[in-house]
Amino acid sequence: MQKIKLSDYGYIILQIESAAACNMECSFCPYPLKNDKISKLSMDNIKNIINQIDPNDEKFKYVTFSQFNEPLLDNRIFEIIDFAQKAGLKVHMVTNGLLLNKEKNIENIIRLKPTVKISLQVLDASKHMEARGLNMELERYVKTIVNFCVRVTNLPCKVTVDIGSNFNSKYRHYFKKILGLSTGDPSVPNDIGKTIDQFKQYMSFFYNVADEKYKKDLDVLTDRNEIKKLFDKDYIFQDGFKIFDNVTLKIKPFFYGRRIKDYKPINSNFSCTNDILAVLADGHVVPCCLAYDDSISLGKINNKSLKEILHENRFLKNLRSKTGEKHLTCRKCFGEPTRRGVFVRNILNKLPSSFLKSNLMEFIKGS
Repeated sequence: MQKIKLSDYGYIILQIESAAACNMECSFCPYPLKNDKISKLSMDNIKNIINQIDPNDEKFKYVTFSQFNEPLLDNRIFEIIDFAQKAGLKVHMVTNGLLLNKEKNIENIIRLKPTVKISLQVLDASKHMEARGLNMELERYVKTIVNFCVRVTNLPCKVTVDIGSNFNSKYRHYFKKILGLSTGDPSVPNDIGKTIDQFKQYMSFFYNVADEKYKKDLDVLTDRNEIKKLFDKDYIFQDGFKIFDNVTLKIKPFFYGRRIKDYKPINSNFSCTNDILAVLADGHVVPCCLAYDDSISLGKINNKSLKEILHENRFLKNLRSKTGEKHLTCRKCFGEPTRRGVFVRNILNKLPSSFLKSNLMEFIKGS
């Protein structure tokens, strides 16, 4: 079978949704909107997709087996990871961490050593169950993740724990004014003081197990006044805080993909620079990491190869072109529920990417 360089089509990450199911229903995730929560890609299809990817594509970063699903619910997941690694691909596992209390899962991760990204996100105990659609106390959940981090400290792979900073006062303003969210959203707490206290408490779990050489850097995460100062300064922990050589806590805002359906579409020209291609559990290939159904499908993997789907694809060409006609879903993604948001997106889409990265947040929050 002929190999395909996904970077030739502008994609450097491939997300294969091996199975559609998830064990959470987060308020900020599109998963609850999905009609299909039971499909599974066949092993033949998964292996076929993997075998088509050129492992020598220098720009291609990795493959992961999640879109809006929880990969550890798929009892084939470690067989799939093993197959992908033997095919020469780097593998990332993105998980909410709930099932990292299972010894079999931990042993398989230690055996295969994929890069692991844990989506912890909400650290407000009063909002946690509602925001994550989960009937589990936050302390128990956090300790499951902490214990896993301790177990894998000697692995030659990276483990990151993503923690949402949407409780930052300036980000609360940003989410409310630009994304149309009220502070009543369960993942955006109202009582910032109380949330900071809880943040301090749960950070102490990581601090207590951390390697001594990293504890000095972690001190700011266990001091209430320092935490408040950092958040008041609109601090983003982009580089994260190491607790072990291979384990990093990353604290940053998380994106409300579920809200895109409420955005007002824009009609002006833009080009999509998304670099993540996804294959959904029902076989549909979608050009976006935020697509949860077949509304912007490029084709179905059951019927064609990836190359056949991507090559000369009119939908994809229009997506990459500023003048091509865009699907309503794509125009909503580039829109916002406010006129200001539309204006910002319009302007920023015409600026160089380096300028975008350094000035996006400041520009949006400027007034």
